[in-house]
Amino acid sequence: MSGSARVVLGVDGGGSKTHAVIATLGGSVLGAAVRGPSNWEEIGLPRAADTLDRVVSEALDAAGVPRDGLSASVFGLAGVDWDSDQDRIGNVLTRMRLSGPRLITNDSFVALRAGLTGRAGVVVVAGTGTVVAGRDADGKTFRTWGLGPYFGDFGAGSDISEKALQAVAEAYLGKGPATALTELLCAHERVGTVPELLEKVSREQDDLPYIAHELMDVAQEGDQVARSIVEHAGRELGANANLVAGRLGLARSDYELVLAGGLFRSATRILVDPLLAVVRTVSPDVHPIRLIKPPVVGAVLLAFELAGGPVEDSASDLIVTGLDASLLAAPPQRL
Repeated sequence: MSGSARVVLGVDGGGSKTHAVIATLGGSVLGAAVRGPSNWEEIGLPRAADTLDRVVSEALDAAGVPRDGLSASVFGLAGVDWDSDQDRIGNVLTRMRLSGPRLITNDSFVALRAGLTGRAGVVVVAGTGTVVAGRDADGKTFRTWGLGPYFGDFGAGSDISEKALQAVAEAYLGKGPATALTELLCAHERVGTVPELLEKVSREQDDLPYIAHELMDVAQEGDQVARSIVEHAGRELGANANLVAGRLGLARSDYELVLAGGLFRSATRILVDPLLAVVRTVSPDVHPIRLIKPPVVGAVLLAFELAGGPVEDSASDLIVTGLDASLLAAPPQRL
């Protein structure tokens, strides 16, 4: 199959799984593959390179497409945070000898594209980490750093888990109100008392307890301390959504706001409602969309655009229809 066959590659790589899909510009899936993590910052560049090469090779083999048979490829990868990462990952991908133009981008942008029905919008990703990204109708993009509270991003599962620990410590000291989070964290760490909990955590600070989803359940059950933590996270995420929308000229319009990541798969609206309340102070007509499609769909759609299109309105749904259960399964709760 030659490069004129109008076949593209989309890859979504993160801290737990890497998905690759080969599809025609009409949206027909020819082949797909799933491998483990490919975030080079977490597993190192050699392992990330191996994962990417294997997942792409398996997808191409499944599709019966040679490496010189692609019209374009898009790699949406966690760990692509700085300009230097373009060269770092680019050197890895160049060795694959894939034909056609190539785009390397942060994985938040493929999640955004997967959720959009149009060309412009903002995505709030909230899993273990968080990032807010957007693009306008002309393709201009902007995003927050996605590197945690010190860099301006608060609202991740790791953030609210740390706040829960702080609340438990303050409740024990008498500095803060009593909370059901005390029982939750002690049970999670299999200890009987708060001093035991704090001693254990203080000696294992590289692996703090992650209780984001359990905390949201406790908040839903009425614990005011837990609820305030989640609501604060929602407001911070909303503020960053307003920031990104403003930088792209989308503020005060009815832009699409995609909500992606494990925290938004919870049935409760305790996180979503304060987020939207903040966003609607600036953009009252914003259109929220909860992402239910695999983000790799967005990588394929971006590859369609990179190949020169056209991108059919039905392409997104056709891609989903062509994916097998391994790619349609919800990712792990801890993203």
